[in-house]
Amino acid sequence: MQPIERNAILLADLERQWSVLGPLRPITYTIYIGDSEQDARTFEMETKALGFDTRLTCGQYGGEWSVHATRSMEPTAENVTRWEEWFEARIAAWDYTDDEQGYSVRLEKWSYPKKGAPAFSLEGRRWSNTSARDRARILFGETLCSDQVSAKGRYEFSESTSSPPPFRIVPSQFLKKARARRPVNMEPTASKFAQWLYSLYADAFGNAQDREDGKQAEEAILAARRGAYTCVDAEILSDSFPDWRLVHNGMHMTPGALPNYLTVDDLKVAGEALRVLPDLVYRNQRTGEIIIVEIKHSRMTIPSNLWPNIWGQLWCYAQLGQVRKAPRVTVIGEVWGDAWTRGNRKISGSHLVYLRASVRRNPRVPAYDRFFRELFDIYRGDS
Repeated sequence: MQPIERNAILLADLERQWSVLGPLRPITYTIYIGDSEQDARTFEMETKALGFDTRLTCGQYGGEWSVHATRSMEPTAENVTRWEEWFEARIAAWDYTDDEQGYSVRLEKWSYPKKGAPAFSLEGRRWSNTSARDRARILFGETLCSDQVSAKGRYEFSESTSSPPPFRIVPSQFLKKARARRPVNMEPTASKFAQWLYSLYADAFGNAQDREDGKQAEEAILAARRGAYTCVDAEILSDSFPDWRLVHNGMHMTPGALPNYLTVDDLKVAGEALRVLPDLVYRNQRTGEIIIVEIKHSRMTIPSNLWPNIWGQLWCYAQLGQVRKAPRVTVIGEVWGDAWTRGNRKISGSHLVYLRASVRRNPRVPAYDRFFRELFDIYRGDS
């Protein structure tokens, strides 16, 4: 099989999951150099001159040096194979072999980014800032999220090899059930609309206690969770994502304070404008794109496409006037959960909150907008 054919097959398999992140993919070529730091730095400079972001690593105790060269590109077999062949030709011309150590310059296969699995301690222990950056990379579409919790609530530190099935509904049947089960006392809030959506399928899928597990936890745990949810702060944005700003945070409220609702004036329920309170809203200062995040906490098995109530709530947020004016909008459903690392005789396990799923959609896709707009009209009695 020719390299371009092999790469086409590999890319087609990867893109079944990764295509949701847009047209470009950061692809990394790893080149093993040997035990010469000078040779490694020479190769690093060459790849930088070609526009790659490069990183040097060295094996433990002075072992083999490696150059990791990453470039964002359209994930086509032609693009990937072009650079694969360039590296192989450069290595062939290098003609370097360290006979004494048995090392040789060689190209490892190209790779997509590693999926993120950010986790944060709930016990006041200092946690690496890497977790916040991993969550930011997922949030802004650089990589995907990996659910690393076991069935028993343990943090496994290993990526799951299987994907959960999607949540399946037949739209026409769901709408029929919605018409038959209109709410009696509608309230003009996005959260109540989402609760009604959940009631339409709750008897066949899980229960509210599982889905919202932990709402009654002690305040210290809730505060630690909120700290994890809002970890992509001004410092992280300035250092790694300077185009983005956090423009709304609905997560930090003092106990007893009334929610600072926003309103959607042209969506009326019983004569009142719909009130909404997004968890997080980010705006790209350069492009004007807006990202809206809805956060849930659950110990359930998570469908690959999440649940209808999340998407209904996010549909409401996308109707805000300032959001409608944005050139592009992405809504993201995040599901978090608690887990415990394994301890031993010397060190006790840690209580963690971890990001289990992050799913993104375009709320302006006609089918998405039409389905939830009709459900909202049913909710408020206009259909």
